[in-house]
Amino acid sequence: PELCPVREFQEAGQHVLTHEGQTALQYGPTEGYLPLKEWLAETMCKYGIWVEVENILLVNGSQQGLDLIGKLFVERGSCIITSAPTYLGALQAWNAYEAEYRTVPLDDHGMRIDELEKLLRHGDRCPCFVYVLPNFHNPAGTTLSLERRERLAELAREFDLVIIEDDPYGELRYEGEDITPLFRLAPERTIYLSTFSKTLAPGIRLAWVVAPKPIIHRLVQAKQGADLHTSTFVQMIAN
Repeated sequence: PELCPVREFQEAGQHVLTHEGQTALQYGPTEGYLPLKEWLAETMCKYGIWVEVENILLVNGSQQGLDLIGKLFVERGSCIITSAPTYLGALQAWNAYEAEYRTVPLDDHGMRIDELEKLLRHGDRCPCFVYVLPNFHNPAGTTLSLERRERLAELAREFDLVIIEDDPYGELRYEGEDITPLFRLAPERTIYLSTFSKTLAPGIRLAWVVAPKPIIHRLVQAKQGADLHTSTFVQMIAN
């Protein structure tokens, strides 16, 4: 907690209220604050994620992103593939929609894609998506190798599978080279999530979803019914 950027938030809040206070305290577009989306689109280029602002939706933490994905894709009995173990918050989001799960083991290089292939070829259910934490997995700490990412993208196309790429920790790499995101390998069928919780502060509850435009359009509709939009004030301070 002593490393939270309190002074920077104070200065940003003062700046926003002084120069754009009336805008900051008003309703805003469901899709998110445009200058922040422009910054995100530019920043993600360094990881090979090339998107337009229309591909980005700002949400109240990645948890809301997971919940909106559940609203869009999951109904009672829907099959989701995850690693074993996986992020508890994702299960909490999708359990509400009565999802069922099939799990794939991990090793030191992340999800066992060979085991995923066996599950896809011989499993008894057709999954609606596969959920992956490719960088610094929570809770296992593993990182999915490039070779496995490429094979996962191939399998997703073969089985018409959606990939949920949850990447809250990608910017916390302190050594080694960044590994190509799944979104770059299969942009037409990947939904990418990331967050400011790990780089600014978790209390601001600010994250984003990147997806093909038809999916973003549906997620926007779902978010309108949930909360209209993420706080304009918080988005402008983060920007």
